[in-house]
Amino acid sequence: MSKLGSKAEHWDHVAREWTLKGYSNELLAEHKKKTYLSLITRWADVANARNILKTDLFQEASGRDQFLFDLGQVNSNVIGIDVSHEIVGRAKSRANAYGVDASKYLCCDVRHLPFRDNSISLIISDSTLDHFPSDSDIVIALKELGRALRPGGILILTLDNSSNPTYPPYIIFRLWMRLGLSPYFIGRTLSLKKLTQNLEEIGFDVADCTAIFHYPHPDGLVRGLERSLRKLSRGRLDNAIRKALALLDKLEGKRTRYLTGRYIAVKAVKRQAEPC
Repeated sequence: MSKLGSKAEHWDHVAREWTLKGYSNELLAEHKKKTYLSLITRWADVANARNILKTDLFQEASGRDQFLFDLGQVNSNVIGIDVSHEIVGRAKSRANAYGVDASKYLCCDVRHLPFRDNSISLIISDSTLDHFPSDSDIVIALKELGRALRPGGILILTLDNSSNPTYPPYIIFRLWMRLGLSPYFIGRTLSLKKLTQNLEEIGFDVADCTAIFHYPHPDGLVRGLERSLRKLSRGRLDNAIRKALALLDKLEGKRTRYLTGRYIAVKAVKRQAEPC
């Protein structure tokens, strides 16, 4: 079986199990959606982008933290991709329920995009590339995104933040996956310095960077805490949890943000072609 086929089957299985096991955390999902929408609107002009590409559809298939449908209500020329047929199908069904056009949701690998060179205006890659088994896979995907993005186009990308002190050594992730403690494959990531270097070598200028979601790894602990608090308080602590998450967001403005953020985030602009 090819690596692509194996990867697609893995995410098909994850999508089915995710729905069955009910991993949804309403308040964390609400917070995640707001954070991403805030970051995107801060770094890009969504309404006037000629077209927008999102590099996976997992949240749109099964999560309350989806934000692509919201972007689709502002700009109808939205493309979504995912390696899993199961995820693409579920995302299309949910998009239709939201009244959003999902005709451009496609099944493909981000390392092999079915788009012409210089054809996409805005790319949003939200913790997609940190599900690959090697750094080289991440770089291949970055190069492919750079190929498809038009000169002057914007890439907004997030990856797991390995500078957070709670981010475990990768051998721990391997153990979690072997013991079945992770519901999906946890891949490699790049440090902010290495990500910036790779983007610049590919032909991007990094215009801005930050760290988002200021809570510790693994997020299973945070998910469990939210579920427990909501169950014990029967919803009476919901507003307090929202305020706590909003308060943690203020850490983004601190010099220590790369120690507290769960993800690094970059805004990279593709350079204009050099004149002949």
